[in-house]
Amino acid sequence: MTGVLIKSFAKFRDEFGAERKIEAPHAATIYDCLILFAGMVPAAQTRLFENGALKGHVVFMYNGERIDAEDASEITVEDGDEIVLYPPVSGG
Repeated sequence: MTGVLIKSFAKFRDEFGAERKIEAPHAATIYDCLILFAGMVPAAQTRLFENGALKGHVVFMYNGERIDAEDASEITVEDGDEIVLYPPVSGG
């Protein structure tokens, strides 16, 4: 098993909690970890996913670097990695 820390900021922090450590199977991807996370935090299902795909307007960070939603299924996590979630940014 691989321990991954998922942190949430801004509005997501209020909805999901500040952080949660999950245990993912060996060779799990970021997408796999977020599916597990959504299973533990029901609000995350509708806020992070649409029709089984990660929403592109959510900001995802992996070990301090921003990643695109479509890359989440390609990146394999390691024990001790960190995924950070930010809600969509709006402004004017």
